[in-house]
Amino acid sequence: MEEKVLSPEGLKRPFWALDTKETLEALNSSEDGISEEEAAKRLKIFGPNAIQEHYRMPKLKIFLGQLSSPLILALLGAGILTVFLKEWINAAVIFSAVTANAALGFWQENKAESVLELLKNFVRTNVRVIRVMAEKEIGAENLVPGDIIKVAQGSRVPADARIIFSNNLETDEAVLTGEALPEDKNPEKISLGAALGDRKSMLWSGSYVVSGFGVAAVTATGDQTEFGKIALLASERERGSSSTPLQKSISRFTLLAGLILTALAAVIFFTGLAKGISTYDMMLIAIAIAVSAVPEGLPVALAVTLALGVERLALKKGIVRKLLAAETLGRATVILTDKTGTLTEAKMELAGVYPYEELTEREVLEEAILNTDVIVENPDDAPQNWKIIGNAIDIALAKCAAMRGIIKKQVKLFEKIPFSHENKFAAIIYEAGGERMAILGAPEALLQKTGLSRQAKEEILKDVGRMASRGERILGVARGNPRDMGKSETWEFLGLVSFNDPVRKSVKGAIVRIGEAGVKTIIVTGDHQGTAEAVAREIGLIDGEGAVLTGEDLAHLNKEELKNITDKTTVFARVSPQDKFNLVNIFKEKGEVVAVTGDGVNDAPALKRADIGVALGSGTDVAKSVSDLVILDDNFETVVAAIEEGRRILKNIKKIIVYLLSDSANELFLIGGSMLMGLALPINALQILFVNFFSDSFPAIALAFEKDENELGKLNKDGHDIFDRKVKFLVLIIGALTSLLLFAIYYLMLRAGALPEIARTFIFASFAIYTLFLAFSAKNLEKNIWSYSSFSNKYLVAGSSIGILLTAAVIYIPTLQRIFQTVALSPLWLLGVLAVCFMNLLLVEASKWLFIKKIL
Repeated sequence: MEEKVLSPEGLKRPFWALDTKETLEALNSSEDGISEEEAAKRLKIFGPNAIQEHYRMPKLKIFLGQLSSPLILALLGAGILTVFLKEWINAAVIFSAVTANAALGFWQENKAESVLELLKNFVRTNVRVIRVMAEKEIGAENLVPGDIIKVAQGSRVPADARIIFSNNLETDEAVLTGEALPEDKNPEKISLGAALGDRKSMLWSGSYVVSGFGVAAVTATGDQTEFGKIALLASERERGSSSTPLQKSISRFTLLAGLILTALAAVIFFTGLAKGISTYDMMLIAIAIAVSAVPEGLPVALAVTLALGVERLALKKGIVRKLLAAETLGRATVILTDKTGTLTEAKMELAGVYPYEELTEREVLEEAILNTDVIVENPDDAPQNWKIIGNAIDIALAKCAAMRGIIKKQVKLFEKIPFSHENKFAAIIYEAGGERMAILGAPEALLQKTGLSRQAKEEILKDVGRMASRGERILGVARGNPRDMGKSETWEFLGLVSFNDPVRKSVKGAIVRIGEAGVKTIIVTGDHQGTAEAVAREIGLIDGEGAVLTGEDLAHLNKEELKNITDKTTVFARVSPQDKFNLVNIFKEKGEVVAVTGDGVNDAPALKRADIGVALGSGTDVAKSVSDLVILDDNFETVVAAIEEGRRILKNIKKIIVYLLSDSANELFLIGGSMLMGLALPINALQILFVNFFSDSFPAIALAFEKDENELGKLNKDGHDIFDRKVKFLVLIIGALTSLLLFAIYYLMLRAGALPEIARTFIFASFAIYTLFLAFSAKNLEKNIWSYSSFSNKYLVAGSSIGILLTAAVIYIPTLQRIFQTVALSPLWLLGVLAVCFMNLLLVEASKWLFIKKIL
């Protein structure tokens, strides 16, 4: 061999399009293998044949990252000030709120990242290798490009390799391509533009050898294999882009609110100093402002809302791995779904038997099943309940024939001829009053051996074409005399048998239902175009020819062309893992919220990149580990149920945010107005903390139990954002109107000569009780309170009752009076509190009515 140095860049060649001689020259190898010395050199250059470990963010860093929110920083600043001022109770409550918020964020971000370990386990195996004419067994991690390996039935392919020799070689590449059936493999070179699943001259790392034997030259190892490239895609830490829409919405809000809060606090602080108020008092006021701006009960309420949704979804066979992802389901606008197992049942069935001329179905099946090789574990049971071991086609033939009362005959077997790429058929030679041959294989190959007329052959092949366009796999059945094996036009053609992977019965209805809710379903699969198109037509995604693109088509489109064409494309067939990953990016760039389903290692990058990754329960551990949701029954209907639950979660979160943030706005307006008018603060920091963190939290949590009648209604154009126009309107208007009323009452009470402590307690009681009334108004943001049953949510009634009892305790229990600086109110004052609450409630309902009627 010519001495030359190989490099990873130098081996980025289309080996599937090179013949075996060109391949060995490019690898500087031969069929006798490379030497141990050369293998050692290449191991240093290319590294071990293993998936490399990548950086993982330390847990401490994840936890500290939770403290970077502007509002949390504001609370921390307020807490530090309270410690400095020796306000120990205030400090304890503030830091408790900070800790609760940080714990929730840490919990959801500390997602188990076991992807790389699982991927590495796929390639940890021993392999037979030829080095300098000597065959030996080595660890797969020691393989290098140029090594000559041997693979046989049952073994896992340890690296990407170009086939040099094969005998009846078939591999299961579902882990990479998603293709449900085994792929035939042979040394013949393939066209340069062939898709990954069509490169029949290549073996791919991570795939299984289903049958046969082969010798191949290793072309790529470790991260350079197709398997390794998927691992790298799945392990990319795009932290910013991996945030859920809820996180993004809250982050935008907190940043804006933080800036406004800082500016407001600074203005009020220096205004107070200019008016001669002491620094100590102004610090207390600054603390009150910071505390009033932060809805401390929000993290707890969100956690409960999401947890309840997750629990309800679990009952529907959907397991959410990432809590915040449950809400993201409700925002989905596009589902990129795999075909096999999700839309179909992932099992081959006998679709039809088509006898030729005067023959019967029984004759065709009796001859066909002679070529099957299966083991029935429970033969005494009814055939439909049989547990069968064998390949998919053999299982379908044996089971369906048995259900028709046809059992494989016990015959004297002389010889078995395995399927080969040259013959394109399998056959057995058996005793039947002499030697007879039963043949099962590609219809075109069998027809060439029959004496049928050209017209008859063309008619049969037209039938084959029609069945293939329906996504069926067709085999021909024939019989003949073994002595005529080499002769043409001697076999008797018996007929055709076709197989398909049946579509789940519930899928078509689910597609229609999810479409009416504004969610587009798109098939993205590694299967062949005809199969994918047939399934899409059956479930109603394609009417007529439809819009179908293949991986080869995608390779000829630039980014902008692809963006334009995705609006009218419903099927992407024969796609690679990179194609699927790119499609997710395209849809996300177009502003869609993307859900992706998948089950194999090939799906892992797209599952992780999607807004919501949905793995099948029967899928690989790799797919599950990067997904947000696992559907245990593999059913598309469960994905629809998950989106429905997500819509419910989304609605309930909006109710909670309107409820809690309108309180925060109320508090800010009250404090800001009092400062501008030179009045003493109507509520202090501890009272604000009490309302936000204790009194309001119970009703807010209760709103998580709300059940709307129409969960899957269409989202408004801005409905994907938690802080949509309705939420912003209600928060600001409710906050402004109700705080204006409370401030006016507080101002008039002081002007009328009411004792300051009575006035402040009255305002505190009015504010605390009113917020509990507000929960019943926030129960439904689309209707006024008189249009629905206000007390249908027993948890809301109980939560509000607890809030009333806690508020009463703060006002009437002496110890709590001293802590919260309140005084007891007489029955007359309490009637006044109720009157204020009802007035506020009317203002809220008027605001809702204006929005509902689209007046504002």
